[in-house]
Amino acid sequence: MTETRKKTSRWKTWALVGSVTLNLVLVGMLGGVVLRGGPDGSLMRATIGALPDDARRDMRREGREAFRGTRGRGDLRAARADMLAALRAETFDEAAFRAGLDAAQGRLLQIGDRLEGQLVMRLSTLDRAARAEVADRLEQRTERIARDRGRD
Repeated sequence: MTETRKKTSRWKTWALVGSVTLNLVLVGMLGGVVLRGGPDGSLMRATIGALPDDARRDMRREGREAFRGTRGRGDLRAARADMLAALRAETFDEAAFRAGLDAAQGRLLQIGDRLEGQLVMRLSTLDRAARAEVADRLEQRTERIARDRGRD
């Protein structure tokens, strides 16, 4: 009976590890889409790319700072510890594991919100002619994305 239980336990452990790995990959991909855009880019990324050179450089620097600013936070360390404990527990603690993933997702959303605020602030300082240039570049970028995807 113990041999059967060990085989079943090993199978469940590997299935759990595979499931967790897949979830972490998906969270990482989602983070990449939020921060860098998908394969064709996101609308926020396209707008940042349409900014004048100096504003675009500042936004990139702001993005790096926003990402670095969330490093070393105690709540993320605690979430990581909870996730590891949930994985190592005799019985998988789904709620604790989900809470850890939610903390990581919350971090990405905070970064996105910060960048959005910076983008809007920078756009609000431009005069009408500069905003029109940004609009033209944004339109070109997004039309190219839509055309490449086969949309109108």
